[in-house]
Amino acid sequence: MNPIKLLAFLFVTFQCYSQTKPTEYYNENEKKISEEQFKKFIDYSQNLNIYFENDTIRYGLLVTRKKYGRLDKETFVALKKYLTDLSGTAIDSSQNIVINYLTAFPKKDKKWSSRSTWNVLDKNYLKKLHNIASINQFWINSPECDNLDYHHYPKIDWLADQENLFKKLFFQYETEYGNFILIKPTGDFYYYMGEHGKNTILEVSEKFFK
Repeated sequence: MNPIKLLAFLFVTFQCYSQTKPTEYYNENEKKISEEQFKKFIDYSQNLNIYFENDTIRYGLLVTRKKYGRLDKETFVALKKYLTDLSGTAIDSSQNIVINYLTAFPKKDKKWSSRSTWNVLDKNYLKKLHNIASINQFWINSPECDNLDYHHYPKIDWLADQENLFKKLFFQYETEYGNFILIKPTGDFYYYMGEHGKNTILEVSEKFFK
């Protein structure tokens, strides 16, 4: 893991950083840029601006939200076994996989007096998703997540990613709210990082699982 990724993994803070520390800014390719360029290049349809720090310096980094790739055979087999062990449900090798991943941030807020209105949690989301293709869908949460009740647990069977496998494979930088992953039986995948709604998942799934 390169130094920037390692620091992000260890020191992610989401705006809770000291204003007295010097700041370095980096683009999606981890190339150092000016603060002015950093602000100019922020485009939430394409990237997220995240912040993290160590004892002496803080960093601003632009992270690409969407990515296509392919898992190698060994990794894909290990991922399916991990999902089977977590859920107690064997993975049909002919099925597509959809993973709704709940990140650790934001942390639990005492002001929350009701449950989340995030439309990914709506009843009709899964019905529409399963109308698109043959799909095995999982609700996975970061082990650091402390707001599962707010996200409709136990009605939704959130499964903790105890080994941080999804962070290691897909989400090297911690984002807020949630991510999702689509995986074909071939191991081809698409992921989307950060806040999104059910229509984003459904629209991408329509194209990706064709």
